[in-house]
Amino acid sequence: MSAPDANDPSNGSTVAVETGWFRFGVVLAILQLAFLALVIGLLQVDVVLGLIAAVVLSTVGGIAITVYVLWWK
Repeated sequence: MSAPDANDPSNGSTVAVETGWFRFGVVLAILQLAFLALVIGLLQVDVVLGLIAAVVLSTVGGIAITVYVLWWK
């Protein structure tokens, strides 16, 4: 006996798989990794420069993600 398919419309509860949101999450994870590497590199060079970059980039990135999700997606 096999488990019922979640995407089978005959069982009444259809679950739509949104691959677009999955790709969005993967892209965000890659960008977060690049951001982390940049901040760590800047902290090695100059602490103040690293902190400024971390605050500015995280604020701008958070606003950009919010705008993208709420208005363009």
